Amino acid sequence: MELLQNNLTLHFDSPLPSDTGFYMCEMYVPTFQQTRLFSLGYLLSCVLASGAVEVQPSINPAVVGDSVTLSLSPPTTLKIASWTVGESLIVTLVGDQQAVFPNHKGRASVNVLTGALTLSSVKVADSGVYMVQSSDPQLKASASITVLEPISNVTLRANRTKLMEFKSSAVVTCSVSSGSSLSFLWMNGSSEVKASGRVQLTDGSSTLTIVNVTRYDQGPFSCRVFNPVSNGSSDPVTFTISYGPDNMALTMNGRNTTSFPIGSNLTVLCSAQSSPPAQLQWAIRGELANTTGPLLELFSVRKDQSGPYSCLAFNNHTNMNSNITAHIMIAEPFSGSEQQAVNVMLLPLLLLVGFLFLLPDVGGPFSPFAPAQTIQASENPLPVGSNVTLFSLQGNVTLGTWIFDNNLIVLIVPGKPLITTTSIGRVTFNSTFSSLTIRSVQLEDSGLYTLQGVEFRSQITLSVQVPISNVTLRANATNLVEFNDTAVLTCSVLTGSSLSYVWLNGSDVVTLGAGVQLSDGNATLTMSRVNRNDAGPYRCNVSNGVSHESSLPVYLNISYGPSNITMVIMPIRSTYITGSNITLSCSAESSPPAMIYWMVDRVNLNQFGSHLQLERVTEGESGNYQCVFHNTVTSRFSSKGAMIRIMEPIAAVVVKYTGGPVIVHEPLSLSCEVTGSVDRIQWWRNHQLITADNTTFFDMNNKTLNITHVQLSQDGYYQCQAFNSVSNMTSSPYTVDIYYGPQMPTIKGPNAAKTGDNATFYCIASSNPPGSYTWIFNNSVMANMSHYNYYATPPLTKDMSGKYTCIVFNNITRKNSTAYKMLTVFDLQVETPMHPAIEGHFYMLTCNMSGPAENVYWKKNGKPLHEDNTTDYLFNKTIIFNPLKQSDTGLYQCMAVNPLWNMTSPPYMLLVNFGPESPMIDGPAFAEAGHYAVFNCSATSMPTSRFTWWFNGSYAGNSSVFRTGILSLNMSGVITCKAYNDVTGKNVSKSKMFTVIEASGPVMIRSNTIPINSENFTLTCDVTGPYDMIYWMKNDMLLNVSEPHMSYANENNTLHFTPVTLYNEGMYQCVATNQAGAQKSPKYILLVNYGPLKMEISGPDSTQGDVSVSLKCSALSRPYCEFHWFFNMSSVALKTGPLITFLSTKENEGTYTCKATNPVTNITMYQTKTFTVAAHASALHFSSQGGLMMMGLFALFVPVLFN
Repeated sequence: MELLQNNLTLHFDSPLPSDTGFYMCEMYVPTFQQTRLFSLGYLLSCVLASGAVEVQPSINPAVVGDSVTLSLSPPTTLKIASWTVGESLIVTLVGDQQAVFPNHKGRASVNVLTGALTLSSVKVADSGVYMVQSSDPQLKASASITVLEPISNVTLRANRTKLMEFKSSAVVTCSVSSGSSLSFLWMNGSSEVKASGRVQLTDGSSTLTIVNVTRYDQGPFSCRVFNPVSNGSSDPVTFTISYGPDNMALTMNGRNTTSFPIGSNLTVLCSAQSSPPAQLQWAIRGELANTTGPLLELFSVRKDQSGPYSCLAFNNHTNMNSNITAHIMIAEPFSGSEQQAVNVMLLPLLLLVGFLFLLPDVGGPFSPFAPAQTIQASENPLPVGSNVTLFSLQGNVTLGTWIFDNNLIVLIVPGKPLITTTSIGRVTFNSTFSSLTIRSVQLEDSGLYTLQGVEFRSQITLSVQVPISNVTLRANATNLVEFNDTAVLTCSVLTGSSLSYVWLNGSDVVTLGAGVQLSDGNATLTMSRVNRNDAGPYRCNVSNGVSHESSLPVYLNISYGPSNITMVIMPIRSTYITGSNITLSCSAESSPPAMIYWMVDRVNLNQFGSHLQLERVTEGESGNYQCVFHNTVTSRFSSKGAMIRIMEPIAAVVVKYTGGPVIVHEPLSLSCEVTGSVDRIQWWRNHQLITADNTTFFDMNNKTLNITHVQLSQDGYYQCQAFNSVSNMTSSPYTVDIYYGPQMPTIKGPNAAKTGDNATFYCIASSNPPGSYTWIFNNSVMANMSHYNYYATPPLTKDMSGKYTCIVFNNITRKNSTAYKMLTVFDLQVETPMHPAIEGHFYMLTCNMSGPAENVYWKKNGKPLHEDNTTDYLFNKTIIFNPLKQSDTGLYQCMAVNPLWNMTSPPYMLLVNFGPESPMIDGPAFAEAGHYAVFNCSATSMPTSRFTWWFNGSYAGNSSVFRTGILSLNMSGVITCKAYNDVTGKNVSKSKMFTVIEASGPVMIRSNTIPINSENFTLTCDVTGPYDMIYWMKNDMLLNVSEPHMSYANENNTLHFTPVTLYNEGMYQCVATNQAGAQKSPKYILLVNYGPLKMEISGPDSTQGDVSVSLKCSALSRPYCEFHWFFNMSSVALKTGPLITFLSTKENEGTYTCKATNPVTNITMYQTKTFTVAAHASALHFSSQGGLMMMGLFALFVPVLFN
């Protein structure tokens, strides 16, 4: 053991077991007021091996599916040893025998000669600390391996890709199909994206959020995912960001000048930064011009076209607009002879003569001149090498001077102005506007320009600037430690003047504050004691009046932490039950990530990483657990601790009772027996908490429940519940059954009953256990029912009236109780006379009862019955009907009532016999000879009548239906039906006259002509035999002779169409009627012949030669026409039929005529078609000058047609 590096390092060459212990370092820092600093303790554990043995993985980290060999260096033959991972055994060795445990069965093996462990098809779960321990030889060594899943299918998903500058936020999520221990790197093009004010990385950096996007956030953004064994990149995502319009600019003829001579052609170009491109509209001298787009062109400009020219820009996505205006001057061109050099020696004389007012004090506090007027410049500031025109609103000045920083440039006098020799060639003076144009300006042309007149003075300060180029940003260092280091960023340019600097951190402007300073004209940014939020990216924007440029970003790698440590213990408990699994997780803010190790009660657990897993814990593992963080770059430590308490749970809880049966009003005592430590006990009855009162109290820390006088309401399920810090347990329910009774019985049953009925009595007495029942009638035992509480009598007789007594006995409490009920048996029914009830006769109903009744009431069909003029009561017991009516039919009951009971008789159905009344005969009055007739007879009667039939006084039948035989003309006469009621003894007759007439024969429709459109046509109705009248039907409806478009004439049995048309088509029938009925003819379908109509020939008028040609002739017609074809007016038919086919030759050119003839209407029509054969031609041929003229016109019009 030795101390190195000024005692900062404690070095062990070969650790020994005696070196095991708890190590701390103490630091003395004089500059910190004599402070002594102590490090956290570190536990060093050493095991002596046979030589310095190390475990060396063949691959680390490993990929899922790989084979990993953990070799011993140097190789060592193991005789008794084991390999473990964490706390799980993998394999044990005894000599040449190996035992592989189930979790690694088939995947693990040990080389006993070298001690190497080989794992095949490793999984992510195989990550951990692998340890080999051997007792022969003595050794212990370990190594940690990590198994990672390769990354595949990296994809990006954006919430949306169309955004608005300063208004929208972009959220992009990076995901993989597979992979473990992932790290994410975001790229914007080729630059790394880091968190800043607007840029947020969340969800382990897998989600990128850009708040209030700018135009520089378009991307392309991509995500790179990596772990130690693989990496992958997503396809890029590009955002479409709408912005602008802004940063507008105008150029005239490709330059920045605004002065032009009369007659020039002027091209003005407007530009604006906008996405999508802005819509541009021009305005000239305040009036909107009929010109849109970036280009305004003016040709041969005039002097009166001078003035302000404005370009208006509008973005229809951002709904923003902007504009820019330039003042364009158009004047007479100057010739060289009009400008003369002024000899500097003449200036004193001129000043004495007329321009003493131009001395520096002119225009002072006592000057009579008007206030200074503003001079406008065509561009100000402007870049080196540009041209500029200075003009005043004063207009034409005839006497005055142009002066630059007290140096005369132009002397304005009547006639020709005089230009100093130093300005000739670069300066032009316009006498009309008194404007001054300077060409190819330089830095030294910056300064104060004055136009001095007799009564006014106008001034302007002109700034000439060098455009900015090659802006670079340099940092003194990029790897910094939070709160320790200072960052110095320096911004420089290759060229540029009048520079302004703006510093950006991401998209936010850097502002001065604590620790942030700007120096060297803001070209240097200094941040002292940097913090983790100062990482950048930093850019400097350099601008002047004529240009601006930004540097490339610079990122600072700031190491910080560990800080803000959080510890999470899952599950969350104040005390843990033995056997629990506990997970402790620690996290801290640290860059680079801090090393984490775990301690309990200041003893190092030799466990590393953010998670500590405690499995199946015991009480001995209680203690103060700490996670210790160490950042090797910042050299800072930090820790977090928590106390974990572990306790055994309660094992069993039982309610015990040792007494006899629990009887009401006697004492009760229950005890609670608990296995395990207990803090408190509470009692429950029927799931309600029991509290102490004047009859209930607890003993022995609530282990005993005592009730002095138990009540019936206190029976039920009793439970005791025991508690400690990690568990509570409730006993199984113990049932307390309280014995009592019997209490006073209640008998339910009838007070009165009819003879022949059965009476059932129920005896109800509250008792526990249930009592046994004994039934007594008039002091005689009728039944001993044990536990059945009812008694049913046999069918009652009048002598079974009397007292029925119930006795209840409880064999536990040895008590009994008695009750009785009185029963009266009586008889009640409705009696009738022996003869039947007949309508119109005398009849009565009598209520016959046994037993007393104060009142008797009658009901009919369930409703109370009342007297009327045909119904009377005799002492209420008898109803008298005098006379009896049909409406008296119904269900009758009598109800006998006294103060103790009421009873209703069974219903009696009274059927009143009547009739027969008014027979009805249903049948024909006329019938045709050769047919038969059917008659039905009906009559109202109770009971149903029987019927007989009589024909001309002779008996014909005896049922309600009578059917004749085949009728002849001599079978006319009187049909009579007689109805009989055998109960009432009545009968009644009904007669009907019946006439047999001659039968009419079949009805047919006949026509003697063919129906032809627009010609007269007749239908005749032929009837065999007599008939009374004839009428006509069309399409199953009565014929309407006044239908529009139709003309009918109905004469006797003939229907005339005058004339017949297509509107008359349809199905016709004639109907002949007589007294016996109507006969219809078969349906006659009328189809009207017509045509030919609408004749036409289809086919080509012309074709190329030697082509088969077909012409088809068609016409509307019924029936179909006959067609004949004629060629060139020949009288001989060329072909018959509607189709003609021929070869297109010169011989077959000519006129083709089709003749169509209707063979029924004999109407003929003709139609012609001229056919020609077209000649072959390889080019257009015009036979005259007119044709050539047409070709020329066609050539001229082709562009117009196609545009």
